[in-house]
Amino acid sequence: MSERRHFVAMAMDVDLEIVGDVEPTTVDALSHHLETDLAWVDSVFSTYREDSWISRINRGEASLADAPPALAEVLDLCESFRDETDGLFDARTPDGRIDPTGIVKTWALERSRWRLSLLGADGWRLACSGDVTVAGRAPTEAGWRIGLADPRHAPGPDVPVVGVVTLGAGGPAATGMHALATSGLAHRSGHIWDPRTGQPAAQIAQASVIGEDLVRCDAWATAVVVGGKAAARAAQRHGVEVQALSIVEGAVRASRTAGWRSTGS
Repeated sequence: MSERRHFVAMAMDVDLEIVGDVEPTTVDALSHHLETDLAWVDSVFSTYREDSWISRINRGEASLADAPPALAEVLDLCESFRDETDGLFDARTPDGRIDPTGIVKTWALERSRWRLSLLGADGWRLACSGDVTVAGRAPTEAGWRIGLADPRHAPGPDVPVVGVVTLGAGGPAATGMHALATSGLAHRSGHIWDPRTGQPAAQIAQASVIGEDLVRCDAWATAVVVGGKAAARAAQRHGVEVQALSIVEGAVRASRTAGWRSTGS
């Protein structure tokens, strides 16, 4: 038995799937709480909202000490990942503004785990715009099978996939890992920059990273888009596996670390 819910938060589609004997009304209530939590995250971190704390700080109208403690927590994480990636991930824009959005979405998803753990479900999947975190039993013996979108096509429910990765246990291509993050340039160029040069990243069209920590996967996905194959090799030393896609003369070319496992690619 499984229950699925969908809602929009932070201007992105969020999908929730619960496996086990859980009342639909309980899943409805959980979905509402998750939506409220993510709306609060948006009010603090959105760089598109004039009234967010991050926008006010960047305009000099507020200080970090004024903001909710979560903001300092995320900025500390950004600094730790800047060190871990040797500067390939950075929460400072080329013009000096603070922009932690490279990990805010996945931090917010991971922050929701405590609510999900209270359900007593057999398993669950929480996904938002290419990033997925799972726990426990999947709906089928095949495991949590996640399609990887083809970067040549616009995002959407019918976008073709270039491979399938199975998170958690089960299935012929199971990773044993529980988180997947994807970053890329195909549909929104210029939003990932190279901190070393201040110029837009251009090496990789799309990077997908699997691991146990969704936020770490997200930071390394950005770092691989910036740093290419060398960054992918470095990522593996930090316990994650990478698939990096390039588009060459209209064709998708994949480069994978040794522990990456996928099917259909």
